[in-house]
Amino acid sequence: MPTAAVIKKNRLILFISLITMSLFVAATLLASETRTITGLDGEKIQIPAYPERIGCFYHPAYDKIIMLTSDSRIAMLPGDATPWAYKYYPGLKGVVSQRTEGLPDLERILAFKVDLVFYPKGKVNIKQVADAGIPVVCPYSNSAVPINIDEYMVEYKRQIAFFGEILGDDAKARAERYCKYLDEINAKIKAITSGIPDADKPKVYYGKQTDLYSTQGSNTVMRWYTEFAGGIYLPKELQKYFATVNREQIIAWDPDIILLGMNGSFDSKTDDSNMKPFRAYKTGKVYNIPAGIFYWDMTSCETALLPLYLGKKFHPELFKDWDIIKEMKKFYSEIYKIDMTDSDAERILKGMPPL
Repeated sequence: MPTAAVIKKNRLILFISLITMSLFVAATLLASETRTITGLDGEKIQIPAYPERIGCFYHPAYDKIIMLTSDSRIAMLPGDATPWAYKYYPGLKGVVSQRTEGLPDLERILAFKVDLVFYPKGKVNIKQVADAGIPVVCPYSNSAVPINIDEYMVEYKRQIAFFGEILGDDAKARAERYCKYLDEINAKIKAITSGIPDADKPKVYYGKQTDLYSTQGSNTVMRWYTEFAGGIYLPKELQKYFATVNREQIIAWDPDIILLGMNGSFDSKTDDSNMKPFRAYKTGKVYNIPAGIFYWDMTSCETALLPLYLGKKFHPELFKDWDIIKEMKKFYSEIYKIDMTDSDAERILKGMPPL
């Protein structure tokens, strides 16, 4: 006859075994479970219940995944992340980059056990991936082209909420918190800039640091944010999103301020010889657009701070009591859970990489 101690020990072993088996079964079921969501284009998409191995073929996707979850769920990037993304999320350093403008490498996607793909519709041929049984999601709608800042904000918050829905309950709550912050800071900006007469608004040109003559035209992020911050956006008559101009056109516009986008240019030096003919250069009013975890002029989550940055450049007296370093530290703490130093904030504002 087994002793009471032996019986008790056997019962404990059985209990532990049952718990372990239950957890294993639950994890297996969770991994195999799917759910159906409605894409921003209205199509029904079946995705994993909890996507854990995400392939990003859409550049502005990775910073939204990071903001709403963490770097650990990103299995593939569309190219190198920014130096700041690698600093604050070192796990990204081990993530493979899949540079493509056409057909993604299906064998690599399968090898890295990707369970969900974000892609830009019309730019990447994703059919082969979908045919292999991997869910593919386009996180924006081509049919929704905003014609003013209010429509842009509605569509942008809809996109953030969509990412939250895909990524899970905690991400959904963080998406709601981000949109609440966006509404609050936009209301404060609007209270300052909505009454500025056109005669007091600076004329603003935007180009890339690596190519001064590449700009954004009408219905673009830089137009909406420039106008929202109290500026006159000179390239607004250009119909293409990514447009080009020549030197003569910029001279004719005679901008008061020139903004330089930082996309891909952390290690590049501005060619001052291109800037010398412009009054903005002569008066010291050429500014880099900030770049942190992503580029503030490229539909980044950090564009929430862009109107404040622009407002302080366009109308320093009106914004003199608003400390942008303090606001940045609050934003990164609340939204990204990052304790940012003053030095890091200042370097991001200047478009400089980490030390």
